[in-house]
Amino acid sequence: MKIQQLDDNVYIADQINITDMDDLRELGIQSIINNRPDNEESAEENTEKNSQPLSEELSTYAAAINIDYYYLPVISGNYPVNTIREFTELLNKAKRPVLVFCRTGNRSVKLWALSQTPKFGHSYVFTKAKGIGFDIS
Repeated sequence: MKIQQLDDNVYIADQINITDMDDLRELGIQSIINNRPDNEESAEENTEKNSQPLSEELSTYAAAINIDYYYLPVISGNYPVNTIREFTELLNKAKRPVLVFCRTGNRSVKLWALSQTPKFGHSYVFTKAKGIGFDIS
């Protein structure tokens, strides 16, 4: 798991696993937003070393360690207005700090940028994303 900090209260990560969640709790993460659809990997890709846990498994473990968990699956490259609106609402209501993740972090950063551009402007979100290694242009 690779975690990158966008600001004081928002972190972006690639795929997390149940084994990562205790580390997230120690980091102080209070909420997780999962943007990765279940079963996104084919059976060949989903090996024991590189497995994608189901959202329900992550949600159950998060609840057991007192982390709020939200599931908002997003197909890469597809960011409809209603999804951006729902993400913005989740981000606003989630206890902070919040971790947002997908397979690589890219679609979560793009979704964050789309949700925050009306509030902070394109330059701000572009700079924040670029600062942690994501090109959202």
